[in-house]
Amino acid sequence: MSDRQEYSEGDFFAVPLKTGGFAIGLALCLGIKHDVVARFFGPVRDSLPSLDELKNLREINSAHIEHFLDDGLRDGSWEVIGQYPEWDAYDWPIPKFGWLQRSPSNSEGQAFEVELDENLRASRQKKVSIEHFNTLPYEVLVGSKDVEITLALALTRPGWKRKLPDIE
Repeated sequence: MSDRQEYSEGDFFAVPLKTGGFAIGLALCLGIKHDVVARFFGPVRDSLPSLDELKNLREINSAHIEHFLDDGLRDGSWEVIGQYPEWDAYDWPIPKFGWLQRSPSNSEGQAFEVELDENLRASRQKKVSIEHFNTLPYEVLVGSKDVEITLALALTRPGWKRKLPDIE
């Protein structure tokens, strides 16, 4: 008998926030190494919504995108609500991410747009302007606890975006 929660692409799930309430996520793609790309929707919910309350959410309604390790989903600390009605991955493509390569000779760094394949591995990248890079979610694989902190900020502070680590 396994204590691991099962989930699939197209499942809505609830992320409990330390600040209170829940963020709602939708698993867009599952990687081969226990990683997930998901869209998250505001506002912060006081209680778990029903699947019926979520069925009209669309890509444009999402407030945050994240690539993360699925420990919170697997261990059950993030509750799976249910499958998006008539789920079709083609309607919810994996978004492009931004990645920044810094070097001592270039303090601003080189910005890239990264496409992930169906296994959530970088399949293509191209150089982009810093301005374009700043419109993309950052490609930083994080754990579930980091996502909980990020979501508390992203859903309560409009325009908030994760700061990039200093890379030298």
